[in-house]
Amino acid sequence: GKVKGPLPPPQEPPGDAFDIRTVDQFDPGRSLSFARELFATFELSYADTSLLTGYVGRDIVQLGHYYAMTRFGCALDCNDPHFNGVDGILGLGLPDAALASIPTPLLFAISNDRGGLEGANYINERPLHQRKFAFLSTAFSGELQLGGYDRASTNADMVYVPTTSTTEYSVNVQSLTFGGIELLNWKDQSRPNAIPAIFDTGTTCLVIPDSMLGGRVTDKPFSKFESIMTKGMSFYITIDGHLFEIPFQFWWQKLNDAPCVQKSPKGYDGILLGDVVFQSLVVEFDLTKPHKPLIGVAPRNPLYRPVEPGLSDALKIPMIKRSSVGVFVEDPHNKKYKHGVDHVPVVMNRPRTEYFCNISVGSPRQHFTVLIDTGSSTLAVFARMPPEHGNLRVPGGSEERERREKEEKRKKEREEHRREERRREDRGDRGRGHERDRDSIFLQTKLETEGG
Repeated sequence: GKVKGPLPPPQEPPGDAFDIRTVDQFDPGRSLSFARELFATFELSYADTSLLTGYVGRDIVQLGHYYAMTRFGCALDCNDPHFNGVDGILGLGLPDAALASIPTPLLFAISNDRGGLEGANYINERPLHQRKFAFLSTAFSGELQLGGYDRASTNADMVYVPTTSTTEYSVNVQSLTFGGIELLNWKDQSRPNAIPAIFDTGTTCLVIPDSMLGGRVTDKPFSKFESIMTKGMSFYITIDGHLFEIPFQFWWQKLNDAPCVQKSPKGYDGILLGDVVFQSLVVEFDLTKPHKPLIGVAPRNPLYRPVEPGLSDALKIPMIKRSSVGVFVEDPHNKKYKHGVDHVPVVMNRPRTEYFCNISVGSPRQHFTVLIDTGSSTLAVFARMPPEHGNLRVPGGSEERERREKEEKRKKEREEHRREERRREDRGDRGRGHERDRDSIFLQTKLETEGG
């Protein structure tokens, strides 16, 4: 089937309100495999301020080469103009952070044991054999690798470290230096010290705390960086004892001629590792054991070119064939490709604040460009109402209110009608009774005549 073209969403600044006409909506009425989860609704927040609301659907969802039947959010409304031109959100986070009504993150739904979350796979699914994905970005684009990581994209083997949480991709950082100067200068050197660092595709810069970390350090890390900042220098970060470089060309934004280094938000005494880090390193998320996730980190090979929208991915799986007519997903005929790494093209908006990839939903497939978010665990796409949605409860929908009012009115009218009937019978309305008797006798005679 044809897949949606590889163009990124519109780059104009969003208006002051979300407009559903700017997005492609999933139409459940056109999908033969769609099933609505009775009465289930969802509310999904993103980046603290955005809220998407709608109902829960179930259908076949395809990411790259893999597809499965799974539950996902069908969004009817959103309060954030940043979603203008974006068809939905793909949460690549952990199951412990998922919504109760949509318990299975897409990566788990498309993996061959579903992580034990949603029963056995259907016969017609094509599952992922290793529940792992890797992410990297370059100056112009990015890549989502499914089923592991591509060794050609790194300059060294992956180093694996445990996450410190089952709800976010958080790791321990013992040291962060800039130009050889320690920004995490621990007061008590006699014991092991570390702060959490979260890998987050929704963050652009390197985000570091600007507090004394509860008296554990001698200087505020961000303020110290500002006071010694020099062009041309690298950051070095120690993640669980392993040292990695964040080179100058990735933390310095040419576009604004300014550093892409920011203060951590209030209430979070940790580091956020955003796009700056995904340009420096290839990060693998190994979810083989959902309650003991591992993070793999390796320096990115600058000569490696991510699969571009518009080129075929022939490296491990000939997953997508593109031509001037459109994009075609193809089955690999060769068995040896079965357990390979799949490469999904990723595009980004100009300020590098958001990454997007294509997914397909339904039978026949409908194609959408969605925001990639490792900080949440839910897949939601903007959607139309399902056919015959009479028994659907959507919080606060005006259609829903009107329908309920009509139903109440009809109910009252029916009750009034019944009361009137009873009153008539109580009054012993004989004439009406005779008519009824006559009608029943006539009907009985007719039946006997026909039967005779």
